[in-house]
Amino acid sequence: MKKETIFIANWKMNLNINTSEELLSISREIINENNKSVKLVFCPQFLLIPNISRFFVNSSNFYLGAQDCHYNVNGAFTGDSSIDLLKKFNCKYIIAGHSERRTVYKELSVDIFKKINLINEFSLFPILCVGEYLENRKNKNYLNFLSKQILESIPENTKKLLIAYEPIWSIGTGIIPSMKEIEEIADFIKFCVNKNFPGIESLKILYGGSVNSNNFEKIISISNINGCLVGGSSIKVEEYVKMLKKLI
Repeated sequence: MKKETIFIANWKMNLNINTSEELLSISREIINENNKSVKLVFCPQFLLIPNISRFFVNSSNFYLGAQDCHYNVNGAFTGDSSIDLLKKFNCKYIIAGHSERRTVYKELSVDIFKKINLINEFSLFPILCVGEYLENRKNKNYLNFLSKQILESIPENTKKLLIAYEPIWSIGTGIIPSMKEIEEIADFIKFCVNKNFPGIESLKILYGGSVNSNNFEKIISISNINGCLVGGSSIKVEEYVKMLKKLI
């Protein structure tokens, strides 16, 4: 049986109503609705969600996701988005702890912990992002760094979890770890989670960071990698189509 592959398209603050709908239509043309070995998750910027949510009604392999949410359901939090509304608009997955949120907005693991806790309460799928800095890699303390992120970010009530390994030094740089290095991290994440969170019933491990059509197939062939979190290449039509065709 073919291994299920999860492709998460993180569109970040890109695309508009027309271009997002075009990408979704292209996706439908390539990936058949009956293809149970592929899950496509699309994470657009918030204002696109109401416009494209209809594409995901009653779909068995196309899912809508969000790039973030607040750890409170509502309140005086200017500029933030409520998980309650995200769920009402058919979002099934929510990213928590993306490196850009950690570095640009100074989010801490305690914030990410609270977000995942709320995502669990709403019975949605959390996508926890973890990843080390180049300094950690050079100093060979990257496993300790990743372990700390994992242990501080996952609530005990978590039953289903996706963890995206995205080395910060690789995101948007075109530099990617070797397949052996990615495999080492995937194995470590699985070991760390299974040891410390035995209550998790479903764990999927993804890779993110300079994923493109040249390395995509090799990455998803790694034993403990269940898919990819793709940024820039997911909005470049030619690159995106090449990657999707490798899933057929």
